[in-house]
Amino acid sequence: MITSFQSYTFYTKDINQTLSRKAADPVISRELQYYRDTIGSITSIDEFLANDRVYAYAMKAYGLEEMTYAKAFIRKVLESDLTDTSSFANLLTDTRYKTLAAAYDFGSTKTSEIVQTPTQIDSLIGTYEKTIEDNDSQLKADTAYFTAVAQTFTNVDDLFKNTRARDYVFTTFGIDPNTFDYDTLRSVITSDITDAGSYINAVVAPQVNDWTTLVADLNTQLADPSKTAAEKEKINYLITQYSKSIARADNFFNLAASFNFNADGTLDTGVEAMTTVQMKLVTESYVLSQPRLTTTGALLNKQYYEDTISSITTIDELLDNTRLSIMMLTAYGIPLTTSRADVKWALEQDTSDLNGEIYTKSEGMIALAKAFNFESDGTITPGLDIQDSDQIYVTTANYIDKYNDADEKADAAEIAKYKLYIGLTASLDDFLSLEPAAVTIREFALKAFNISPGEVSTYKLKQVFTSDPYDPKSYVNTLKDDRFVKLAKAYNFAADGSIGSPRYAQSENEITRITKAYYTAVTRLDSSESSKAAAEAEAVYYRDKLQTLETVDQLISDVRLKNVLLVAEGLRPVDVSSETLKAVLISDLDDPQSFANQQTEIGFQKIAGSFNFDADGFIRTNSSKSVQNERGLVETQRLYLTQSMEEEAGQENLGARLALYFERMAPTITSSFDILADDALAQFVRIAFSISQETASSDIDKQKAMLDRYLDVDDLLDPEKVDTLVRRFLALYDIDNGAQDPLLTLLSGNTSINFETVATLAQLRSGS
Repeated sequence: MITSFQSYTFYTKDINQTLSRKAADPVISRELQYYRDTIGSITSIDEFLANDRVYAYAMKAYGLEEMTYAKAFIRKVLESDLTDTSSFANLLTDTRYKTLAAAYDFGSTKTSEIVQTPTQIDSLIGTYEKTIEDNDSQLKADTAYFTAVAQTFTNVDDLFKNTRARDYVFTTFGIDPNTFDYDTLRSVITSDITDAGSYINAVVAPQVNDWTTLVADLNTQLADPSKTAAEKEKINYLITQYSKSIARADNFFNLAASFNFNADGTLDTGVEAMTTVQMKLVTESYVLSQPRLTTTGALLNKQYYEDTISSITTIDELLDNTRLSIMMLTAYGIPLTTSRADVKWALEQDTSDLNGEIYTKSEGMIALAKAFNFESDGTITPGLDIQDSDQIYVTTANYIDKYNDADEKADAAEIAKYKLYIGLTASLDDFLSLEPAAVTIREFALKAFNISPGEVSTYKLKQVFTSDPYDPKSYVNTLKDDRFVKLAKAYNFAADGSIGSPRYAQSENEITRITKAYYTAVTRLDSSESSKAAAEAEAVYYRDKLQTLETVDQLISDVRLKNVLLVAEGLRPVDVSSETLKAVLISDLDDPQSFANQQTEIGFQKIAGSFNFDADGFIRTNSSKSVQNERGLVETQRLYLTQSMEEEAGQENLGARLALYFERMAPTITSSFDILADDALAQFVRIAFSISQETASSDIDKQKAMLDRYLDVDDLLDPEKVDTLVRRFLALYDIDNGAQDPLLTLLSGNTSINFETVATLAQLRSGS
């Protein structure tokens, strides 16, 4: 008679070879192939339950054959949302049901169709803020480039040929690089502003005189009370257009004054294209011409203030200098809309009179009055400077501290409006419409990725948003502009312009499964509050990061993500290198020769099937729509083979089957209640510890207390301790079930056995 131990050893000596042998069995092989061929075409629970072969296969795989008849019950399990702790499957104490539910996705735990997830919104806002932060660095880089390259110009066309340098100059002087007239601008740049016959003086200046005369005439007409509203509207339009032309001409004069090219575009011998003074004029103007003042611009203003303030002699002269006035008001938190008269009044007040009217005004006005040394007539107090060194220091320090307060306040308002309006977007057409709310969120998004509204049409945006940013051949990727790829990824528009679902590297179901498994694994051995908090923090981190993860490299470079993933799958992070994990993640499980499939540990195959990466390590263009992903398929197949193997073992020896089952389930047992709730596990433990079968009818709490005295469930995480317990069970099972006593075998001389084995058997018999 074959002993339980011999039967058990036969199956476990090389478990992978045993499973492969089982998979080769014609009957088993047909069922495996049928399931694999069919599960991908099933799209609903109804179809799943109606297909008896697929349904029976799944129930056997997850050890629920005895519940095959209860389809209504199983339907409720499969419909459970595992992210909801109160869902049906999560409320069941038998973990097999949660495992079954996690193996399939019938839409109960699907990610909602949403224009942007909260994570995407936060990421976009972060990008918006980072773009603003990076603008200063970009300004410095652009300025350094222009300063260096301008020194190499020998002909005006050198400037026009270098588009980066050209656009730097055009931005400085308000010229559109997409619509400029080459001949006109070349003539302007090669003009000598001291030569009456140059283009700027002979052509542009007369035009300015004409426009100025026209504006004066139009203002006179505007004052005529007999003019109708329609006529006044036309007059105002003409005034605006002529004023723009005058401003553009003023920029032309500054542009001409910034270069030293001759009329033919050349430079005189020994003359550089720009002097140091001209270079400073252009670079400072470029920095200060930006839509938003950066730190570099603020520091330039500070230097200007320190260089200029001492030359001011009256209040009117100070207020006439717009640059100084803005800095002064900003430094003391006074709204720029404050009237000139109010500011002048404050500066004229005597702050030494504590009962003076100035002390009835705002703190900013009081501080402003104290910061300057003016008399009531607007002149500087005799014997004093307009500001002493301390006053200048306080003013400039305040300015540097507050120069961007208004912008930051405006940013906060823009962010608040974006969060409010984005949820109202029902389609791409909504997003691209001319409704004020749509314009607000669209311009915010473009600004986040440093895209000017003027450089992209509505038609182009529609093509961008309906492209697949993960497909190298899609429209958005053919633009070869990473800004638009990132823009497309920031939203979830479908190819038809409707709202789609976010595409993640791992599905919501898988993220939930991994984070729960990690939390359980970590807190099982250490259930302290600190351990629970740390495990929860890592689980939250994993979930948040997986919602923005796009590549395998991003995953393997993040130690925290790797640890959560590997621990959740029962692997030791210290044993798995980044190279191994990457090879696993990009493996094709349909290829038997792929790296993951060559590993003996099924955890690697589960990892490969859990993610949606292609062979290059990027999120797949088209993710599977099957109700079961590759991870679920691999796990189901493995469990089906294991169940089949255990059934076969049980036909030969029930003890071997119980041992195999216990060994498989041991790592999942977290409480003695788990054992008592499973008849097979309970039978194993009772035999292993010689506990009377009659105790099965006693109070459940008493049974648990008894088991806890014999067994520490945490020991079941230790393979060596599990092996010892299995061997103990097998020996006692054979004794209890009439197998030949090894001691009698020894005495009869049929085999050999060492002294330690004899001693062990004696101890087992005595129950010690």
